[in-house]
Amino acid sequence: ADDLVDRLLAQTGLHVGTDRDPTTDDRAPQAARIMVTALPGGSGVMFDYEGLSQNQDRPLPHAEHAVLGRTSNGLALYSANIHVPGVVELRETEPGHFDAVEGASPFPLAIRIEVPSARRLVYSWLFAEPGGELAVRNIGDVTLVD
Repeated sequence: ADDLVDRLLAQTGLHVGTDRDPTTDDRAPQAARIMVTALPGGSGVMFDYEGLSQNQDRPLPHAEHAVLGRTSNGLALYSANIHVPGVVELRETEPGHFDAVEGASPFPLAIRIEVPSARRLVYSWLFAEPGGELAVRNIGDVTLVD
C-alpha cells in the first residue's frame, strides 16, 4: 500500500479551496492555496500553504512552508510558519497525524495531513493555549487544479 508520501507525490501541483475554523462561525470564509512540490528522489514533498482572508487588517492569516519526508525513524514534518518564531519539528504518531516534538513549539501543536481522494488534500492544524488540550482549529480543504 502507498504511504502518505506516495499519495502526495501522485498529486503535486497547485491546490486551492477553503480554509476554515470548525470551532467558530464568526470568522469570514477564507481561501486556501497549497502548492505541493516533490523532493528529490521521491523522499518527500514540500508544502507552501497560504490562507487568504478578505479582512484588510490581516489579509494573510496563515503562511507556512513545510517539508514532509521519509527518515530512518519514519515520517517527519518540519514547519516554518508565521505563528511560531522557529522551525517546528513534528513526528508522525499515527498515520497522517504529526505531533510537535517536545520543546519544538511554544504551544501544543499537531498537524494532520489527509488525502481522502484523488486530487484532494486536507491539511489541518490542531493547537491550544499553553497547557491546554489540542483541538482542530484550522482546516485547509483543497483540490488539485493543475
